[in-house]
Amino acid sequence: MVQCDTYKTLKGTLRTMRKNIDEKEPDKIIQPAIPDSIPSLVEFVSAQAFETGMDDEKIQALGLAIQEVAQNIIEFACADGKGEITITCEFVDSGAFLIHVWDTGVPFNMLLAGTFPEVEAITKHEKIPSTKMLKKAVKNIEYIRGKDKNILILTIPPVLGRS
Repeated sequence: MVQCDTYKTLKGTLRTMRKNIDEKEPDKIIQPAIPDSIPSLVEFVSAQAFETGMDDEKIQALGLAIQEVAQNIIEFACADGKGEITITCEFVDSGAFLIHVWDTGVPFNMLLAGTFPEVEAITKHEKIPSTKMLKKAVKNIEYIRGKDKNILILTIPPVLGRS
């Protein structure tokens, strides 16, 4: 009976360890939605991308995309200067690199801005948000309006030779 109890305990411990590894929180940065936060946000994502084995050219393009995203959030979603920008980075089992960018600003889908004349007509700004760098660096981009937050999900496919 002692061996059976030891086996059950060991099995339970291994299950808990596996669960803890599987449920590891992604790396995260939270910054106020102000222009001074942009370099920290870009540096965070660039460092995370470097750890995945991404090449320097792709990291630079991704950094410019994050800079553009942050500028859009600050200018259009959090124009009052009171919001926050949170970014998480995660390397998933499929080999993809996921970046979640969310802010606590007003509803704002930068992916649609400039696409439809109706969107331009209701904007309070003379300037239209740019997504040129974002769309050049990342091909799979999704927008979700969550409860009191805008969420952008950027998916970068696996680096060749890595799985």
